[in-house]
Amino acid sequence: MKKSAFIVFLVLFWTALSAADTLVNVSNEPKGTNCENGGVRIDIGEDSDPANGILDENEVENSYYVCNGIDGSATAVSITEEAPGGACGEAGGIKITAGAVSRYVCNGADGSDALSRTSEEAAGENCENGGIKIEVGLDNNPKNGILDDEEVNDAQTKYACNGADGDAGKNALVKVTDEPKGNNCKNGTGIKIEVGIDTDGNKVLDNNEVTSTQYVCNGKNAAQGAQGDKGDPGEPGINGTDGKDGAQGEKGDTGPKGDQGDQGAQGETGENGKNGLSSIVSVVDEPKGENCVSGGKRINVGLDANGNGTLDEEEIDPESVYYVCNGRDAEEAGLTSSSTGCSVNAVDDTDDMIFAFFAMISLICAFAATKFARR
Repeated sequence: MKKSAFIVFLVLFWTALSAADTLVNVSNEPKGTNCENGGVRIDIGEDSDPANGILDENEVENSYYVCNGIDGSATAVSITEEAPGGACGEAGGIKITAGAVSRYVCNGADGSDALSRTSEEAAGENCENGGIKIEVGLDNNPKNGILDDEEVNDAQTKYACNGADGDAGKNALVKVTDEPKGNNCKNGTGIKIEVGIDTDGNKVLDNNEVTSTQYVCNGKNAAQGAQGDKGDPGEPGINGTDGKDGAQGEKGDTGPKGDQGDQGAQGETGENGKNGLSSIVSVVDEPKGENCVSGGKRINVGLDANGNGTLDEEEIDPESVYYVCNGRDAEEAGLTSSSTGCSVNAVDDTDDMIFAFFAMISLICAFAATKFARR
């Protein structure tokens, strides 16, 4: 009775294998509802989606069980690989043997690769504003890895079309003016920075276009210290260089007109002056350390000596290096430098406000460095 049932199973199994692109997965079946004493489970289905040569769970169409007999004398089932050139031809496969009966599950022929290609699509019926044409198909004949015209599946051709041109955007403008001592800068003077969109397109930031206003104030001068004790007279020093000319005195009375002197010889024409160098500003992260206890930003200023439009390390002016440091609170945040120059006191109590001013401070320092380079 068991042998007859197994033969019926093999007939059904062989019929299922006749479908194209059919895969079989064989696994052990534990004791349970399907096999009281355990056995073998055979799953059959088509390699549909994705076509990866593996029978996924969602692709299983039929499952069959070869169960062990109660008395342990059931026909033994063995599964071995069938080499190419045997019962399965050049494709090879697997051989399933149950007693004296053997069946083969043969590998299918290799499928064709799916290919695609894209090309520009001119404005017209398919794309009003032009776009990209996407064609797909199988690499059938010849199998050269290229999607030839005769291999294109026209029904699968798609188009990625360009949208219509949008309206031109508006420019963002910045206006910097002097700010007197007052409510906005309580410790002294400073600068007022206004930002907005040039809605009327006149390239001027009008008052009604201002959307953000910030202030960068000068620091408060410290009180003068007490005068120290008078020291002992030092040794006479070496004569120093002549000092700069003093301020011009008041105009005296006009003296009598002197005799006109002889005209001097005309001097030689001097050489044309060389073009000045461009001033460049770069901003880099400053780690925690001597310059910034809590880290921050380092602003480097220098002249573009090699004209490559980039501030190289050797072009940085050591006297024009500035730091914007992270502070633990608003009173500790500030801008320090290795020379006299720009300094910043935070107007509000957040570090974010200092970094919001960062770009504006860079513009101011670059402007000062440019004027210095032109002297």
